[in-house]
This record gives sequence, structure tokens and C-alpha cells, in this order.
Amino acid sequence: MTNKERMELAKRAALEAGKMLLKYEEIHVDKKARNDFVTDADRASEKLIRSILLSACPEDGFYGEEGGVSGEDKQGMWVVDPIDGTTNFIHRLHPYTISIAYMVNRQPVAAAVYAPVTGEMFSAYLGGGAFLNDAPIHASDITDPKMIILGMSFSHRDARFAARMFELIPRLCMKINDMRRLGSAAYDLCMVACGRYDAFTELNLLLYDIAAGVLIAREAGAVTSGWYENRDCLETGHTLAAAPGVFEWLKEEIEK
Repeated sequence: MTNKERMELAKRAALEAGKMLLKYEEIHVDKKARNDFVTDADRASEKLIRSILLSACPEDGFYGEEGGVSGEDKQGMWVVDPIDGTTNFIHRLHPYTISIAYMVNRQPVAAAVYAPVTGEMFSAYLGGGAFLNDAPIHASDITDPKMIILGMSFSHRDARFAARMFELIPRLCMKINDMRRLGSAAYDLCMVACGRYDAFTELNLLLYDIAAGVLIAREAGAVTSGWYENRDCLETGHTLAAAPGVFEWLKEEIEK
């Protein structure tokens, strides 16, 4: 199966999971950790996605937020967040998304991020570009830092990273246009990909949070980094994605 075919498969799985999530009326919530929750809908979404993907590609491994890793020794791995933005989902807020990436040698080569409430399907495959509902998308062409709209998060699940973000926010907000906090890292990365944001940054994200969104952003022409020493955000979890015209300026600012 080609990367493009896997992208289409990811889109189909995300769409089916989204249809199911939109029908949920009563949600059972459990607490995983501080400020971190899981619902019966998360588990049902992951089960459905896993069934669709592995029925079509039984040779692949699977890494889901709720069920963990199976087939870790396989070259190709599906990486899935069945609901990215669970707190939004619990409180009936938009956005929440379904995030699906296919990775080979630890790099994403096909991806889909679906926002069920708005019907936005973001997708990409390696070397093939990025799309919103099948129309090509591109990162913004902004070059003036004073015009940046920055997606961000408070990194509120870990005091060390929250302290770093609260150090950064007041300094940055005086130098750029404005900031936004939506609650789904996958959706934030897609906002950079389609030019609605000029950049996004957050600390301490996990692979299933960002694998799909990172590929979509990259294929749309955005630049990504792991904050420090030019490391890959897929390795560090510390994520910066930005339009190429402001990436270096923003990276220098957050590393001060």
C-alpha cells in the first residue's frame, strides 16, 4: 500500500470515528492523571480506528493513546489519538479531533486529522502536499513578527513546563500580534498548515498528539523543530511549527 493509499485509509478511519463521536450523548469520564482525562468515547474511538486500519493493513504495528503499543518491532506503525482535546469533548467545546499518522522509521509518511464538529478533514502524505477537504493548503507567507498569530498551550499538566511557558508568554505577546489557545495540538498544527495561524508552540507533547499534525504542517510548507539544539519535535515533544518567514525569529525568541 502506498503512502497516498494509507492517507486515504486514515481519512476513512477518522471519518468513521468522528461519526460515532458526534452521536455520544452521555459520556463516562475517568481521570488518568492531573488535568488528564479519558472517556468511554476515547476507548470506543480507538477500538474502531484500530479495527479499520489493521483489517486493511494487518502487517502494521499500532500505537494508540489508550491501548498502548502492539507490533512495536514492525517497520510501519499507526500512531493514533482517538480524541485529541478530550477536555473539549467532555465540555462540548470545539475543537476536538481524531489524529491518525502512519510512521516508518519513526517519521510520519501519511496522516489525517479530522474535526467532526466542523467537518474539516486535514490530510497529507510524504512528498504529496497537504490538504483540507481535498483542497491543497499552504502555510502563511508572513515575514513580519509583529503580525504573528501564535497558537500555544500552558503545558498545564507539568509544573516545570508550565513555568517555562509562563515565562515565555508575556515576553512574546508584546512582540507579536496575538495568541490563541484551542485545546487540541493536532488541530493547532493544522491551523499552521492552512495559514490561519502563523506558528504554534507547546512543550511536552506526546507522539500521538503531534505525529499527524507535524506531517500535515511540513507538507504545507511550515518548518518544525523540537525547541532545543535543532532536535526533532517528534523526538523531544517540545514542539514549534511556524511559517518559514518567521520560524528563525520565533525559534530564537523561545530559546532565549
